[in-house]
Amino acid sequence: PAATDAPAATDAPDARTDAPAVTDVAQGVDRPAAVDVPSELTDDVPVVVDAGADVAVDAAVDVPAPPVDSGFGPGPAGYRVVRDDPAGAWVDACAQPGHQTVLVGVDDGELRTTLPFRFRYWGRPLSEGAPVTISPNGYVTLQPGAPTPANGIVPYHPDGVDAVLAAMWRDLNTRGPGVCLAVVGDAPARRWVIQWSDARYFTSIFGHLNFEIVLNESSDAVDFNYGAMTLSEPATVGLENWEGSRATFPFTIPQPIVFSNTRARFVPQ
Repeated sequence: PAATDAPAATDAPDARTDAPAVTDVAQGVDRPAAVDVPSELTDDVPVVVDAGADVAVDAAVDVPAPPVDSGFGPGPAGYRVVRDDPAGAWVDACAQPGHQTVLVGVDDGELRTTLPFRFRYWGRPLSEGAPVTISPNGYVTLQPGAPTPANGIVPYHPDGVDAVLAAMWRDLNTRGPGVCLAVVGDAPARRWVIQWSDARYFTSIFGHLNFEIVLNESSDAVDFNYGAMTLSEPATVGLENWEGSRATFPFTIPQPIVFSNTRARFVPQ
């Protein structure tokens, strides 16, 4: 018998929807025009921004290879991003014995502290005791004496703050435990955990944001971990180099909506 025609294929519905446009809330900082932000994170390849050019990064691996050089001398500069690496699991700094509680119930401001161990960032070795500035607005800078604006983007040198580790850079208010600091583990594999516990946006009392930045002693890796992120909104997320000319982003775009229980590890290479 003659072959019959198969039914025509139908297009599957697109599961992604566009979120409302991002509103520019920077204070005294030139910002790009607002863009539509995807409503959910995708598995798209993260990008490195270098002097304004997008360069694709290989994200085909699930487990990171060992860093090229984990010593303390001259080494590589740049990072490879790995999503949901088991080695970068959430650590509750606020529950650790001997933890510090800082920046409780503040809007802007800063805490100037020091590194608890040697660490290399974007190829530059830092000694134990090197200066670190922690902002209640969801980021850390390793640039001594840098300003701490409430809102910002990376990479961006004209704002005067470079070497930014931005886990959730927005104008935030801290409440509850504030920001908890803890060093866990034993040398030479300690982890320094900087955890924002139940922060909220300056413009809303309803958000509940729990996230942390973790510096890893031996590997020089940086972890961004996210716990409960209730009513999460777009924010700047990424690692910026010392010159403010380059940044690595873990979630496809520099200002994603970060959902609960996600994490990303930046592996130096």
